[in-house]
Amino acid sequence: MDTYQLTPSNLGYFVFKATDLYAWQTFCTDIIGMQLSKLSNDNALYLRLDNQQQRIVIEKSKDDDLSAVGWELASEQALDKLVDHIQSSGVAITQADADFCKQRGIEKAFVCTDPNGVNHELYFAAAIVPLSDAFRSSVLKSSFLADRLGAGHYVAIAQQAEATKHFYQQILCLRLSDYIRGEVAPGGPILDATFLHTKTGRHHSAAFAQMPFPKKLHHFMVQVDDINDVGLACQRCKDAGIPLFMELGHHPNDQMFSFYAQTPGGFGLEIGWGGIIIEEDNWETKTYSQLSDWGHQHPEE
Repeated sequence: MDTYQLTPSNLGYFVFKATDLYAWQTFCTDIIGMQLSKLSNDNALYLRLDNQQQRIVIEKSKDDDLSAVGWELASEQALDKLVDHIQSSGVAITQADADFCKQRGIEKAFVCTDPNGVNHELYFAAAIVPLSDAFRSSVLKSSFLADRLGAGHYVAIAQQAEATKHFYQQILCLRLSDYIRGEVAPGGPILDATFLHTKTGRHHSAAFAQMPFPKKLHHFMVQVDDINDVGLACQRCKDAGIPLFMELGHHPNDQMFSFYAQTPGGFGLEIGWGGIIIEEDNWETKTYSQLSDWGHQHPEE
């Protein structure tokens, strides 16, 4: 069955749990260039990448990890059709109440949980700020590439690869982009990662892989419009003493130029530029043997 009509439009937002909201606020605004939403309080940070009310929610917790991701549907009808599909597939899904939707800045939502314990919040009609409150970054030369493409992407740690594959492709109806199967570095561990996209075509909004990592995700990614903003963010991380997962480099599958910094939560944040957009009717799935065709070295190498 072709489930393309059920596929979400984009990955609309991330929700993280955090033990230190102050560290996250400094990291996201002063180093990365996000904008703090007026909704932020002592228990949660709401961060903007564009003119949507929020793209990243960071909630006070005793843990540091991924809590949920939000998948945007183009209409209420599209949302209801995907929910019907999920229910008919035997997966438990519940409708969120009005307080939840107000907190997330959306009109209507349903929530289900994947095999790795991450909540997936399906919704439509995200809140947009007034024109007088247009997105402003204190450090970026350009802006983030979000809007219709969504917040970015993430790479999940799959405890059960086959169950995770079934959930993402058959339940959420994400589309297969490609695979990377090969050594992360010469003589290093083997990476077996699957990359998936939504209707608006960011090369991947989600990916999953089995690897030894203590979180529910390895990293999430935000994309900038100016290549210089990648280098400038990398330099700000180094100047602030923020550890890097990987130095500047380039991925062969999504054509992204990027680097990876360690977030206050212990997982990674990729800052990227130049990722390709998939045209669904003109796309050929491939398997790559390299994570990076140049660069992306660990700082200690």
